[in-house]
Amino acid sequence: MKQLKIAISLITASMLLYACPKYEVDYITFVNKSESRIVFQPHFLNANPTNEDTLFQCTKGGFNIHPDTLYRLGAGRHSNWENEMKRYSHLQLLVMDYKILSNYLATPCDTIRKYVPILHRYQLTLEDLRRMNWTVVYPPEK
Repeated sequence: MKQLKIAISLITASMLLYACPKYEVDYITFVNKSESRIVFQPHFLNANPTNEDTLFQCTKGGFNIHPDTLYRLGAGRHSNWENEMKRYSHLQLLVMDYKILSNYLATPCDTIRKYVPILHRYQLTLEDLRRMNWTVVYPPEK
């Protein structure tokens, strides 16, 4: 009788653990706590980043965020951020001023890189994102 109770308990525990959904991170939340409208541009890196990696990627767009709002950046159609970040060493997020960038959008890429300053550069690893609870705040909090 005691063995039957143990067996039933083990089966019940196994079923409960199997039924628990795996935690998947579908979004990185980017919060703009500044007083200005900003643009951020995500870019994946496969090596240890250097200052030369801090370049606006002209073939990619950016996401603009109004002051005191947030943007939820999705991982992709068939993935989640945990899996996505396992494929890369870093996620780089470049932050620029929306007004300045919008003045140069119709110009060549090297002109944008020359006249649109990068306000902040985040170069985050999977561990960084986990520690930050998948939330990036601009300007950075101490």
